[in-house]
Amino acid sequence: MNTPEPNPPAQKTYEVALTVNRYNKIIALSSNWEAVAAEGGAAETLASENVIGQELEAFIHSDTTRMYIESCLKLCRLKNEVLFRQYRCDSPTHKRFMELQLTPLEDGAVEMKHFLLKEDPFEVPIDIEEVAAESATHAPQYVRCSMCNRLKPFGAEKWIPPEDLHLTQRQSLKVIYSVCPDCLNAIWHKRTHTKESLEK
Repeated sequence: MNTPEPNPPAQKTYEVALTVNRYNKIIALSSNWEAVAAEGGAAETLASENVIGQELEAFIHSDTTRMYIESCLKLCRLKNEVLFRQYRCDSPTHKRFMELQLTPLEDGAVEMKHFLLKEDPFEVPIDIEEVAAESATHAPQYVRCSMCNRLKPFGAEKWIPPEDLHLTQRQSLKVIYSVCPDCLNAIWHKRTHTKESLEK
C-alpha cells in the first residue's frame, strides 16, 4: 500500500540540486550551486571544482547520517520512483523548512533536489559548532539530528527543537551529528506529480 502524498505547501522555492552516479559519486550540480554556496559562506569549500567527482559521503557529518542517506538512495533506485520527505536546514537566524526529492535516473544515478518550503525567524539567533565527540577542550553539549535539526542533550533521551531551548541571548552550541529515531523511521512519500509540474 502506498502512503498518500502529504498536501503540498502553499509555496515551494527551488533551492539547489546535485546528481550522484550509481556509486554515490557526485557527477553534476545545478546551475545555481555556487551562488547558493556563496550565500551560505562556503564559496570556496563548495566550489564546483571541489565537489564534482567527490564521494557524497565526504560532505556528510556522521557515520549514522551517511548510512541513512545511502539507504535512502538505495530505496530510490530499488523502487525506481520519485521519492520525497521534509527536513530542516536551519541557519543561525532562521528555521528553514526544506524538502528533499530523490529522482532515479539512467544507469543508477539519482538526482537529489532540495526545495525551501518556508523560513521563520528564531527569537534569538543560535550558532551551531560541530566538534569531535572525543574532544577534550570542546566537549559537545548536544547531539544534533541531521534531518530535523532537533537537539538531544548528552545524557538525556528526549530530542527537542532548538527553538524550545528558550535562549535569552545568542550563543554557540557545540554539537555532534546523528539521525534521531523519528527521522530514521520516517516514511519517504511517492511523488505523484511530474518533474515539470514541480518546477513551475
